[in-house]
Amino acid sequence: MKNVEVNFPLIEDITMEVAKKYAMIQPGESNTKAVRAVFFIDPIGIIRAMIYYPMSLGRNFDELMRVVIALRAADAFGVAMPADWRPGDAVIVPPAGSCVVAKDRMEAKEEGVKCYDWFFCTKELSEEKVMNAIKAK
Repeated sequence: MKNVEVNFPLIEDITMEVAKKYAMIQPGESNTKAVRAVFFIDPIGIIRAMIYYPMSLGRNFDELMRVVIALRAADAFGVAMPADWRPGDAVIVPPAGSCVVAKDRMEAKEEGVKCYDWFFCTKELSEEKVMNAIKAK
């Protein structure tokens, strides 16, 4: 690719100092080369997710974008995302604090929430609502 502007920091790690700190030297791969890794670091510097790839395998950019959108949506709506979640799919409503009795959660009729058990409830979250929320940040 030509004339592409990179607007995020890149590092060169000749001494492997960063690779060692981030556990990117994997047994069975190489003692002198770091594996491919993606770290999702939020605006306050917290590592939220990590994905490691062997050196022989390229990264899945569709999955990387899905993770970014899912993390931002989870933060915006206070929900959790099931495996393979995509914008527009149902999300997981985390259980309330310990003051809520299990029976109360099952009998509660919060609009759009479907409970399968006291600890597992889902709700619909439209793709439009998700994308608007993450664009607003």
